[in-house]
Amino acid sequence: MDSKRKNIHLINDLPHIYELEDLMAFCGEHKQIYIYGRGEEQEYLLKYLDMCGVAVGGYVVSFLREQEPPFLYRPMPLRRSEEVLGMEGAGIILALPDRHYGKIILIPMFREAGFKDYFVMSEHSKRGIAQQMRPRTQEEMTFEVSLADHCNLSCQMCDHYSQLSEEWFVGMEQFERDMVRMGELYNHKVGAITLLGGEPTLHRDIIECIRITRREFPEGEVIILTNGVLLLALEHSEKGNFWEACREYDVHVSVTVYPIKLDYQAIEAKGKEYGVPVFMSSNIHADQCTRCDKVSDKHVMDLEGRVERFYCVNCLYFNKFNVLKDGRLYMCPVAAHSDIFNRAFGQELELEKRDFLDIYEIGSWEEIAEFACSYTPFCRYCDLKHWGPHSRWKASSRKMEEYV
Repeated sequence: MDSKRKNIHLINDLPHIYELEDLMAFCGEHKQIYIYGRGEEQEYLLKYLDMCGVAVGGYVVSFLREQEPPFLYRPMPLRRSEEVLGMEGAGIILALPDRHYGKIILIPMFREAGFKDYFVMSEHSKRGIAQQMRPRTQEEMTFEVSLADHCNLSCQMCDHYSQLSEEWFVGMEQFERDMVRMGELYNHKVGAITLLGGEPTLHRDIIECIRITRREFPEGEVIILTNGVLLLALEHSEKGNFWEACREYDVHVSVTVYPIKLDYQAIEAKGKEYGVPVFMSSNIHADQCTRCDKVSDKHVMDLEGRVERFYCVNCLYFNKFNVLKDGRLYMCPVAAHSDIFNRAFGQELELEKRDFLDIYEIGSWEEIAEFACSYTPFCRYCDLKHWGPHSRWKASSRKMEEYV
């Protein structure tokens, strides 16, 4: 088998967070906002601005065609440049690809008309917003399931709050029922499913979880995301040979590399022995192995829930790592496991109805795709501006300081 990971596991390009702030400030300074250009990226920019509560008057174009193509997102008025340049209080967002600026001489035209109320977006942020706001195709869809909330390591700043969790395993009846339902919603076709935790190898029925997952999703990638501590012992577990099961059901094993005493070479050798793809990295989001020292990311929380909604597209979880737990599908692990955080620190981070989908109340995977690229109220607790690499990995202090 080819052990190289598929591209669907790469996170989207994230727009520049300071550019998002500047864009929102620009929109707030003008009575009416227009978007220059009317292609796919511009339509997803409109969707983003709608999500942020910004009123957009329409698209600005250099010329009107006799027959315009259908709108991808929603119909909007089309205005010629000359119309908008004379409007009082109008602001124009230049959202065309950079290569077009020279052809239609936008900025020289604006300057000649004495028009200064325009905002030039970077190519990176235009692309990033479009990627985040576009519903994924069925082949791109992924979701993850925690087999155990707790862990046999205690990592600082864990965003699944595993080091704070009491012992908890997903019940097999619940797991099978939810997987059957997800199979129905997705017509048994999805890009990838990750079984993780906490630490998934703690679950005594992990082999049965693998079997059920593959039964409901005969195609697509199935991944075990683990710290690797128990992998070698699972060759002779009481419920069977984990490695043989991974080979039989075509499962990939992804091991996060920590600075602990663990024979990673032996794990790789075991994978080769059984023909099971093993991916090892200190950064699970990397395309290639990174064996450098594990760095802990600090996912800073605003306990008052004051984070403005426009920041949400800068999150690596947005439109990507949906979490299935107890019949509900959440945007991300932070929301899905917020009850652990609340119990550990006596907090009351609130989950609203719009923060999850009840998989037994929806009728198609398309509803999941649209939910995944939409704002959820719980996003107000994530201080994305201050998220990022913090320090070398170490054991958790289990104190609030790791998250604020």
